[in-house]
Amino acid sequence: MRHYQLVLLEGGEADPRRIEFRADDPYQAFQAALNERGSSEVELWDGEKLLVRMSKTEANLWKLHGAAPDRANAPPSFHPPTAAG
Repeated sequence: MRHYQLVLLEGGEADPRRIEFRADDPYQAFQAALNERGSSEVELWDGEKLLVRMSKTEANLWKLHGAAPDRANAPPSFHPPTAAG
């Protein structure tokens, strides 16, 4: 099982609350994060890698914001073309 962290971002808090847990895969970790009721803004981490940022809407649905891609580990389609020359 892998180590995951759920970071609960309460507006303006300098030190957000963290929940550490283990799951078999990112899907299970995501399901665990969706069940957390402690915050409307959360981040889901797989070790040192940010998997997703999410916020809960007024209708109690989760909106996924994604994570900024890591350019060093991004697929070739992410990198802009270079100028010839």
